[in-house]
Amino acid sequence: VLMSAGACFCSIGPPASAEVDLDGTWKIERPQAILEPANGAVPFKPEARKRYEANKRSYASKHYDYDPVQTFCSTPGLPRLMLTPDRFHIWQRPDFVTFQFEWNRLFYQVDMRDRKTEPPLVGINVGVSKGLWQGDTLVVKTDNFTDQTLLDALTPHSDDMTLTQRFKLLDPNTIEDRITIEDPQTFTRPWE
Repeated sequence: VLMSAGACFCSIGPPASAEVDLDGTWKIERPQAILEPANGAVPFKPEARKRYEANKRSYASKHYDYDPVQTFCSTPGLPRLMLTPDRFHIWQRPDFVTFQFEWNRLFYQVDMRDRKTEPPLVGINVGVSKGLWQGDTLVVKTDNFTDQTLLDALTPHSDDMTLTQRFKLLDPNTIEDRITIEDPQTFTRPWE
């Protein structure tokens, strides 16, 4: 998924990494309702494929009762939130990176602190995100999801999902978001 710079707002405080500054307003270059796997098809387990096919039939007939986002106007969760056509702002600070979306004024935070232990968390639509810098790439690992969202307009997942996003500044106006999805209850293997 590629994002392009929009009108940048002023930053307050230093960015989290002296070498890479993602702070600013961004927008996906090509909005998409359905994720496109990098290699082949989505590796569904049989039960998940049945649910996907049922979602596909409902989507085609414009019956969105399978999708809480359409039915209740709730947060689409991750990674679906990153696919929306609206702009979003990245607020990059040493301890947190915050993604603030125009869509329904939603946001999620990436904890950049190196904490070894913490209390258990209840799954939420955008999960719980921890990040670190690997060279010029912001690596964000998110877990503790609820299973009440979809990855895109059709694809189910379980509350056992782990999402890894790798944000890399390709040039001053383009961020690449490489997404890896792991969910042993839904998929036969991780996929990108």
